[in-house]
Amino acid sequence: MPHVTAAARARTLVAAVLAVAGVAALVLVAPLAQPSGALSPAVVLSSDFESGLDGWGARGAASVTRTAEHGPRGTHSLLVTGRTDPWDGAAVDVTDAFEPGTSYTIGLWLRLPAGAPAADLRVSVQRDTGGTSSYDTVTTVAGVTGDAWTQVLGTYVPGEFDTASLYVESTSSPTDLLVDDVLVSGVRHTPDLSLPSVADALADDFPFGIAVEPVDLLGGRGDLLAHHAAQITPGNQLKPDAVQPTEGTFTFDAADRLLDWAVAHDVRVHGHTLLWHQQTPAWFFQGPDGTPLTTSADAQALLRERLRTHVEAVADHLRDRYGEFGTPGNPVLAFDVVNEVVDETQPDGMRRSEWYRVLGPSYVADAFRYARDAFGPEVQLFVNDYNTEYPDKRAPYLRLVTDLLAQGVPVDGVGHQLHVEVGRSIAMAEATITAFEPLGVRQAVTELDVSTYRHAGESWATPPADRLLEQGYYYRDLLAMLRRHAAALESVTVWGLEDSRTWLRAGAAPLLFDGALQAKPAYWGLVDPSRIGSTPTPTPTAPTPTPTSTTPIPPPPSPTVTTPPPLPQFAACRVAWRTHSWPTGYTALLRVTVTGGSVDGWTLRFATPRSDQRLVQGWSATWWQTGMEISAQDAGWNARIPSGGSVDIGFNGSHQGEVGRPTAFVLNGRVCEQA
Repeated sequence: MPHVTAAARARTLVAAVLAVAGVAALVLVAPLAQPSGALSPAVVLSSDFESGLDGWGARGAASVTRTAEHGPRGTHSLLVTGRTDPWDGAAVDVTDAFEPGTSYTIGLWLRLPAGAPAADLRVSVQRDTGGTSSYDTVTTVAGVTGDAWTQVLGTYVPGEFDTASLYVESTSSPTDLLVDDVLVSGVRHTPDLSLPSVADALADDFPFGIAVEPVDLLGGRGDLLAHHAAQITPGNQLKPDAVQPTEGTFTFDAADRLLDWAVAHDVRVHGHTLLWHQQTPAWFFQGPDGTPLTTSADAQALLRERLRTHVEAVADHLRDRYGEFGTPGNPVLAFDVVNEVVDETQPDGMRRSEWYRVLGPSYVADAFRYARDAFGPEVQLFVNDYNTEYPDKRAPYLRLVTDLLAQGVPVDGVGHQLHVEVGRSIAMAEATITAFEPLGVRQAVTELDVSTYRHAGESWATPPADRLLEQGYYYRDLLAMLRRHAAALESVTVWGLEDSRTWLRAGAAPLLFDGALQAKPAYWGLVDPSRIGSTPTPTPTAPTPTPTSTTPIPPPPSPTVTTPPPLPQFAACRVAWRTHSWPTGYTALLRVTVTGGSVDGWTLRFATPRSDQRLVQGWSATWWQTGMEISAQDAGWNARIPSGGSVDIGFNGSHQGEVGRPTAFVLNGRVCEQA
């Protein structure tokens, strides 16, 4: 390849980094300046390996050396060899380079040695705080080969840490790999706090909430949050795996940081969540010997007691730390007791989770009764689910709540997540809210976001201006509908503070503020629609066509960023596949089980049986399609599959004929048995 100087390569990568950061400014290799509304990015790390290792070293069992072989981008690159596990790789200390709450754009180039099979590589950050390690995925790039260098760009906002390191690993293959031309720039953004508060604008209708992580309390993000939110929802910090990772060991440090902030800023808290089929440690469903619980009376009693103990421990901690519920010092006003328990494809409308397998449908009522006993009458107890706007999901959800109320189960509220995209029918959402009003329960929009993507075939770094305007008008029209039902609504919460930290794929930009903490048309859609733009085309409110036999399902939200240490590679796997179709589309549900060994980090690949089948939207994984091949990569929070464990994933697709069944499923290069 032609020789390119280090300076030229640096200029090229700087330009790419600035394009990702959305800032056109001079980059200085210097410490970050004090916060300013118009900061230029500052380079905090630069490594071209031309004269040394530039501070990089080995991670795990790997070895690192400089090499002039394998086509370096200059004269040398970093070669990583001797890897035995996916997490082995190359790492550099960024303790002094990174600052919590600062936005970083990370750019580098990756490739494999010539002739090596393609592999999926990952850029990650390890943060160590008080002896506890957190592993944050920055970005993953699929199909890196030895034929050419692949440019990798990602954005990252670190949370608190005592020490931190940036590293390159893989999702599964321990292949040798090469790294070159690393450039990391950071910028601290300052929001415009002179803008009207969203909470104030909606105060006459309902409290406005924002789902947050601890990093959202830092710097400009904390200022933005305090200015606009009347309520927060902890995204992950009160979920079962965060609170009780091992039986009897409870950890509330991360949750306490969020609730302490809420108390200090006089902000309400909607807790999330006591029971879920995801992000629940496997030990909940295992006997003392580690084998899966059966449906015996003893096993059922053990699981019920574990559920009761967990609920009581959460309530006791919050009461001990903040005072009795309902008093001024305790910010908790509501709690999602059960999350995503409805499956409209089942005859009884109930999700076939481990909770259901052991206890049957009675666990939902149990959870609410335990929660009422533990929290008392001052905390509103909610059931929460997604896609409730679709008629097929609405019916079993309504039936579930009606049946629970008839049994005297203390259900106070019903949550509608409303993870939607521009163009999703607002009339359907209104029909759902209207359907629940006769029950007399409170309702809440719990996890609102509006993706700018209409389908999986769209992809961009920044949405087109006209799509952002359309998003603004969608928020406007959605708010108009919600105001018609304000008397029934306890709160409306958006699922995230700003676009760079959304759980959706890059470019979806579903929130009110961009990654630079600046207001978007979506913000004005809630606060002052006259300032959205110059195209006052209302969002269509007529129902969009919906399938008659099933409901398209978006992914569950809020994956965690903390992962456990890697596990040994697996030896065997099984994939169960089932579909529900309508004339132009279908929903595919997959259960991936590791039947021998265990895995930490996975990619599943399979081919569609027909060329007219296209991936539209997936959940519980990162999905993409190349030709007829569909790939699903773990979502981080479900990367770890122990021996005998399973993960449930799925997607919506379009078709012009029969759906059919893939002939083979390949997990991390291994062909799986089909169930």
